[in-house]
Amino acid sequence: MKLVMGTAALGLPYGLPAHAGGVPALIAEDDARQLIHLALAEHVDTFDTAPAYGVAEQRLGEALGERAQVWTKLGHDRDWDTIAASLTRSCQRLRRERIDVLQIHNWQPDLPIAALLDALRADPRVNMLGCSTYGVEAALSAVRDGHFGLVQVEWNLLNQQVVEAIGDEAAKRGVQIAVRSVLLQGVLSERPLPTHLAALGAGRAAVAHAALRHGMSLAQFAIAAACGHPRIDRVLVGVDAPEQLHVALAAMRAPVLPEAHLHVGGALTDPRMWKGST
Repeated sequence: MKLVMGTAALGLPYGLPAHAGGVPALIAEDDARQLIHLALAEHVDTFDTAPAYGVAEQRLGEALGERAQVWTKLGHDRDWDTIAASLTRSCQRLRRERIDVLQIHNWQPDLPIAALLDALRADPRVNMLGCSTYGVEAALSAVRDGHFGLVQVEWNLLNQQVVEAIGDEAAKRGVQIAVRSVLLQGVLSERPLPTHLAALGAGRAAVAHAALRHGMSLAQFAIAAACGHPRIDRVLVGVDAPEQLHVALAAMRAPVLPEAHLHVGGALTDPRMWKGST
C-alpha cells in the first residue's frame, strides 16, 4: 500500500486546532491504540514515527508488536555511541529488533557523518537507511549521496517544487520518494484556517474548487493527488481520528487524478515559518 500512517499526532499535540481559537490536543492512549488497530485492519502496513514525537514510538510498539513495517528517525548526533544508544532505545520502545527504515532527520549535505552512515547501513538492526529533508537543495543532494534508499520530502498541492526537482533522478538511482505534509498540517482540510495563515486562503480555495469538481472533500483530493503522482512512491498521512484514516483510505482507492499544478509557494507553505505567528 502506498499509504504510510504518520504518528506525530499520536504522541504529541500537533497540527491545527480542531476549533477556531483552540489549541491542538494529544489523543488519548486508548484512542491511539484503537486507531493503530483500525489501520492494521484496513491493511495499512507501514507506520512512520520518531523519538521526537513524544510518546508515539512507545504507543506504536505497544499496539503493533512485530506486525507491519515501522520507520523511525535519528537526530544529528555525530558520535557512534550516542547514535547506537538512540537506535537501541527506539528498538526497545517499538518492541522490535529491526527498523525497516531508519531516517536521518532533517539531513543536510554538509553533515560530516559519512562514516556513521556506513556503520548504520551495516548495523543488523537497520533494514534500510533513509533521510528526511527540507527544500530542493538538500533533497537533491540526498538522492545523489548514495547512502539512502528512501528520501522523505515535503509535498502538497500548494508546494510541489521538491518532487519536481528530484523525481527523475531519484527514479534513475532507485531511490524511493516519500512525501509528508500532504495536508499541510490541516490547511488542506476542512478545519478552520487560522488568521496568521490567511495568505494561504486563495490557494486552499483553488484546491477546494478542484476537489468539488471531482466529488471529493478537500482532504481526500489532496491525498489522492499525492497517491496518483507518478514520481511519489509512498505518501505519509498523519491521523489522530478514525474519520481521518477513512478519508486517507478513500483517497488511496480513488481513480488517478489529472496532474494538478496549483503552486502557491511562499514562506507560509513551509510550516517551519509558522513558529511565533499569532
